[in-house]
Amino acid sequence: MAGIETQIHLAKWGNSRAARIPSKVIEQLNLADNQELRLTIQDDSIVLTPINKKPTNIHELFADWHDDGKREHELDWGESKGDELQW
Repeated sequence: MAGIETQIHLAKWGNSRAARIPSKVIEQLNLADNQELRLTIQDDSIVLTPINKKPTNIHELFADWHDDGKREHELDWGESKGDELQW
């Protein structure tokens, strides 16, 4: 990935400040409009990291789920919709 170095400035936006990200950076990183980013500060630098909200596999989908396996009652999954076995 080719490095891009450019100068931008902060502008007042309500009670906050905003910096515009150049389109060549947006294109290189394949970011979308309204993309959510995580802001961190590392070694006196601002680091923006894209947040990918859609899991790509079952492990990512349940990565933060902690199940103790205990249930107070039996789970009801509703009526059968297809060729499910009857219990």
